[in-house]
Amino acid sequence: MYYLHLKKFLGLFGFTLVSGTEVIASLAAGPMLGPVEMREAKIWVQAERASVIRIAYQAESSPKPIYSIPVETNPNYGNTATVTLDKVEPGIIYTYQVELNGELLPESYRFKTPVLFKDRTPPPNLRIAVGGAHYVIEEGYEPPYTILGGGYGIFSTILQNDPDLMIWAGNTAHLRDSDWASQSGYIKRYSTARSVPQLKNFLASVPQYAVWGTTDYGIGNAGRYASSRIQAEQAFEAFWPKPVDVTTLDGVATRFRRADVDFFMLDIRSYRDDIPPPGELPLIIGNEQIEWLRQELIRSKATFKVIIAGAPVLNPADNAANLSYASSEHTKLLQMLRDERISGLFFISGGKYYGELTRLVHANSYNLHDLTVGPITANPIEDSEELNFFRMPGTSTFERHFALIDFTGPEEEREITIRVLSMEGKELWTRSVKATELQPVE
Repeated sequence: MYYLHLKKFLGLFGFTLVSGTEVIASLAAGPMLGPVEMREAKIWVQAERASVIRIAYQAESSPKPIYSIPVETNPNYGNTATVTLDKVEPGIIYTYQVELNGELLPESYRFKTPVLFKDRTPPPNLRIAVGGAHYVIEEGYEPPYTILGGGYGIFSTILQNDPDLMIWAGNTAHLRDSDWASQSGYIKRYSTARSVPQLKNFLASVPQYAVWGTTDYGIGNAGRYASSRIQAEQAFEAFWPKPVDVTTLDGVATRFRRADVDFFMLDIRSYRDDIPPPGELPLIIGNEQIEWLRQELIRSKATFKVIIAGAPVLNPADNAANLSYASSEHTKLLQMLRDERISGLFFISGGKYYGELTRLVHANSYNLHDLTVGPITANPIEDSEELNFFRMPGTSTFERHFALIDFTGPEEEREITIRVLSMEGKELWTRSVKATELQPVE
């Protein structure tokens, strides 16, 4: 029955089914592991043409694969598709393969679902990788005598460090004037960003999560009034599957949990209005998103609550690239965190072309930390004239880099260890913060 449906579908697009299951088609990019939960995982793929995708997956101890429900690629979004694996169980290693138009591709990959530890065992250790701006060179669209991206071998270096998941902290596509004026431009630019050969094994083997930044959205610091807002959101979601849709909010905000860490991924574009009319104040994350975050944080029982944004959260410099630019809103956000006595807060941010660790010292609460990651493959800047008075000495990073963050230790002595590494894997700096240091003052 499936074979007949497939044959009929392919016929609509002028494809030929040859000798049983052989078809003329291949993947343009992927597969990519998206969010992986205890009882569900998502796999993203991009085909070269309209196709039907299934995923064959099985526990390592199982002799027989499970097949996902067939999904047709979307020709309006670069023939991308996200396939849901809904028959996984906690704490199990699975292997998976892509079936493209009835043909099982030979490459096999692995993933492990999170362990169900609550009320059973101490929280497991967790290692996350974090990267900033990603730029892929595209012939015919680059400025003359300028190379804006490179060092794509960094993805192999990250993979060698065996992270449990990867967080992209914004600027994942780097739209240019040729791209943001049309839906096709968005899709082509995202496709180019995803096409780097060095990404293949990394994307297929490590769950990927992303927030967006300025260059994922459109021109300059565009926000809620951007004419291309819908195209921007649809393109981002076509290439970055979300853990969960937050239907009460506009845009791409979402959340997920791993081990004893809750992750809250903010949208810095959908509510943004940094040039408001006279008498009104700038906004970047909006009242609705602050209220959503407040309620989520109050309900969270996780040891650590990690807030991720495509722009620095704690950097105090008066710059539209920082959340502090909307000073009234920024004050409201920080006051909310103090008033609600939220423990375990840690911030991760992108949006810069250098890296640093910002520490906001509080007299009547605990100190807050914001790890800002610089570019992963885009060009770094060589210096920063921005006056971030809260920057921790020795953490400025003016080269391509990534971060590894480990959440480790016994249940009563959990700790965050931050390491920033070069493209080659050399440690540039490291800092640690204990969970006991992230508790409201009594």
